Amino acid sequence: MVALQQSTLENPNSTPLEIDSLTKGPTLPEQSLIKSFNELSCHCSACCHCHHGNIPSKACTYHQQSPNLWRGHADTAAHHQEQNEGGYVDTEQHSSDGGNGSSVLENCPLDLGKDQPVVDDQDKVVAPLPSSSSNNSIIKTTEDGPSAAQSQKPHLPLCIYARGKLNNCVIKEKINSDVKPFSKHGVSPRKFRKCSEEMGKWFSEFNDEQRNIFLKDLLQGCELPQMHLLSVKMEANLHRGCPPNCQDILTWLPTDLATKIMSFLDPVSLCQASQVCKIWRQVSDDPCFWRRFCCQPKWRLSKAAEHKQVIYHMSPEGSIQWKKVFAERFRLRNNWLKGRCTVRTFEGHTQGISCIQFDDTRIVSGSSDKTIRVWNIRTNAPWSVQTLVGHSGTVRCLHLEGNRLVSGSSDKTIKVWDLSTQDRWSSIACKVTMVGHLDTVRCLQADDEKVISGSYDKTLKVWNIRTGECTMKLRGHLAAVLCVRFSDTKIVSGSCDKTIKVWNFDGTCMMTLTGHQNAVTCLQFDSTRIVSGSLDCNLKFWDIHTGECINTIDWKAAEGHTGVVRCLQADSWRVVSAADDKTIKVWNLETGKRLITLRNHSDGVTCLQFNDLIIVSGSYDKTVKLWDFSCC
Repeated sequence: MVALQQSTLENPNSTPLEIDSLTKGPTLPEQSLIKSFNELSCHCSACCHCHHGNIPSKACTYHQQSPNLWRGHADTAAHHQEQNEGGYVDTEQHSSDGGNGSSVLENCPLDLGKDQPVVDDQDKVVAPLPSSSSNNSIIKTTEDGPSAAQSQKPHLPLCIYARGKLNNCVIKEKINSDVKPFSKHGVSPRKFRKCSEEMGKWFSEFNDEQRNIFLKDLLQGCELPQMHLLSVKMEANLHRGCPPNCQDILTWLPTDLATKIMSFLDPVSLCQASQVCKIWRQVSDDPCFWRRFCCQPKWRLSKAAEHKQVIYHMSPEGSIQWKKVFAERFRLRNNWLKGRCTVRTFEGHTQGISCIQFDDTRIVSGSSDKTIRVWNIRTNAPWSVQTLVGHSGTVRCLHLEGNRLVSGSSDKTIKVWDLSTQDRWSSIACKVTMVGHLDTVRCLQADDEKVISGSYDKTLKVWNIRTGECTMKLRGHLAAVLCVRFSDTKIVSGSCDKTIKVWNFDGTCMMTLTGHQNAVTCLQFDSTRIVSGSLDCNLKFWDIHTGECINTIDWKAAEGHTGVVRCLQADSWRVVSAADDKTIKVWNLETGKRLITLRNHSDGVTCLQFNDLIIVSGSYDKTVKLWDFSCC
C-alpha cells in the first residue's frame, strides 16, 4: 500500500484513464470516447458545461495524445478487474501489484489536482493526489472568490473522460481556502455498493405508504443535479397506470361541488373551461350559470327586447336556452363597445331631417320639406315609403308610440296621427290638431293621456291627447324652450336662456340648474341624474336631487364634440349624442368616458334615437341612417 501511494505521488502525470486500466483492464480510446458522448446525450440546455465545448475538446485532445500510452501498458492493465467508481485509488486492493501500478502512473500525461485525496474503505484520508499544472486540465483555475464559486451550482458533475463514463475524479476549481466546496467526497466504491444493496432491500420490503414517506425524505436531500436526473428519467413514467384525468379535480368531485367551483368564473373563463373536456363542458353548460349572467345589470336589455329574445330562444318543450341568450347579449355589447355595425341609408326627403322616431317595423322622419315619411325598417325601397302631408311648416318634433304619432311644427300646431294600416289599404290619417302656441312648437313628448310641448313662445303646455285641449301652461323660462322630457312625477325642460328647470305637475318650478354657457338644446333624465347638451358643444351631468353639476364632457378633456350638440339619449349604461361636427358619439353613463365615435353622415347630425340593437339618425344631408349592431 505504501509503495503504491509513493509511486502515485512521484508520478504527477497519472490519469484517471490509467487508473481505470489498472482496475478494469485495457479499453480502447475510441470505445471510451463513443460511450462518453452517448451517455452525455441527455444533457439539457441549462447545463453550461455541455455547450461551452470544454469536455468534447479535451476528450478529442486526449484521444490524440494517448495511443502510444495505451499500446505500451495494455498488458499491465489487463491484470486489474475492479473499477475505481469513486475517483480514488483503492490502495488496499492494488498494493500487491508493486511497481506495476507505479510504472503505469509514471507515464500518465494528465495530472491530478492536489485537492483530490486518496481514501481507504473506512473513508480515511491516506494521501492527497498531486495537483495539476498541465494544459490538459478541464476546469481552469479561478481566483474569483466565494461569490463565483457559490453563485451557481452545475446540475451535472464536472468530469473528465475515463472508460466512457462520467468519472467522479474531478479537477475542481481552485477557490479561496476559506470557502467550502459545494460537493462532498462521498464514500468508497465498496461501501457505496454495500449501502446501495442494503437500501434496495429495505425499499422492497416497504409498503406503498412507507415508500412514499421514504421518497419524500430522500427528495429533501437532493440538489439540482439529482432533480435534473429525476426529471429526465421519470418523464415517461409519470402517472403510469393512473386512471384517465387523474389530476382533474372536477372529474372526481361530486356534480354539486364542481358546479359550485365553476360558479365563481366569469363568462369568458367559463367558455374557456368548457373547451377542456366533455365533463367540463357538461358542467359549464348548466343553465343556472347563464341565467345568472343574463340577470346581472351589465347584461340586461330593455323589457321589450328581453321578452322578444327569450321567446325566440325558447325550445318546443318550453325551456329557455340561456347560454344562447347570453351569447347574443355578449356579442351585442362587444359590438357596441368596438363600434362594429352595418349602416343602411334611407333617402327621399328633399331638405334636411329635423326629427326621427322608430319602432320594430318602421322609421318615421320629419323634415324641413314640411312632410313626414314612414319607412319600412326592413327595406329602404322607394315603394315602401308613406308620406304624411298636413303641416304647413317645418316638422320640428315627433313622438311615436304604437300606432299613434304626434308631431309639432313651425306652423305652431301639434297633430296626432293614426298610423294603423289594413291589408289592402292605408288608413293613416290626422285625428287631432292642437292649436294654442304662439310660435314654433320645438319639442314635445306624449303618453296615452297627455302631450307636453315646448315652444319658441317661452312656455310649456300640457294637452289632452284625445280632445286636444290645453290643460296647463308652465311659465318661467326667459327664452325659447328647446327641449322637454317628463316622467310620472317630474317635468324637465331646457331653454335658450341657458338654464334647465325641474317642474312638478302642479306647475311649480322646483329647481333651476345653471352652468351651460349657451342654449340647452337637448336633455334626458332618470331617477338620479340629468344629462344635457348645449350650443356650447358640451355635455353636462347633473344630480337631479341637488341640482349640482357632477361632470362635464368637453372636446378638450374628454374628446367631446367640436360642434353644437343637437340631440342625445341615455339608457342604463350609455349616452349617445350627435352634433354639427357630423359625428355620433357613445359615452359611458357612469364615468363619462367616450366609447366609440361613428362617422357616416356628410353633414351635421340633427336627431337620433337608439335601442339595444340599433341607432337611427337624421342629418342636414337629407338622409336617414340606420346603424345596426346586431348583425356583426
